[in-house]
Amino acid sequence: MLDLKGVKQGEYQVKPIGGTHQRIDAMLNDKSIVASMLNAPFSIRAEREGLKNFGQAVAVTGPYQAGAAWTLRPWAQANGDTLTKYIQAHVKALRWALTPENKAEASAILAERLRVTSDVAARAYEMGLDPNDGFAKDAKLNLEGFTNVLKLRAETLGTWGGAPPSPSKYLDMSYFERALAGL
Repeated sequence: MLDLKGVKQGEYQVKPIGGTHQRIDAMLNDKSIVASMLNAPFSIRAEREGLKNFGQAVAVTGPYQAGAAWTLRPWAQANGDTLTKYIQAHVKALRWALTPENKAEASAILAERLRVTSDVAARAYEMGLDPNDGFAKDAKLNLEGFTNVLKLRAETLGTWGGAPPSPSKYLDMSYFERALAGL
């Protein structure tokens, strides 16, 4: 994204700062920190604080599987019922949160937990409903996005010697399928 905006590799320094909350605070308090990847609601707060938005990362990278929960196969195999119940609880919570009648309560929870203003939380809620850029129905994995994550990591980090593995190396969707079938 920086390259597309005319900032070339070698013209900047990457500083490990922490999670999104720490990154926006650092940008607002230290003018030498000038760019970061920020997801909503922090991207909304950043714009309202006067920072410039370079746009959605997916406009540059293509599809991207951002949020997800992962576990090791041996743990999943030993704790299949627990994992299935966890997935069911996550899907139920997402369904509740994205039901328009729950907008006010969901936005209030978002504001409280992420320490953002209620108007920023309400805007982030609306973004979460977007059919293209919001939350996936029932937390469904975006396989094209996950494949792209592997490709980008291979290209930018040199992971796997530059050749991304097949997503099937990492995915076992049977627990997710079992969880949905049980709802």
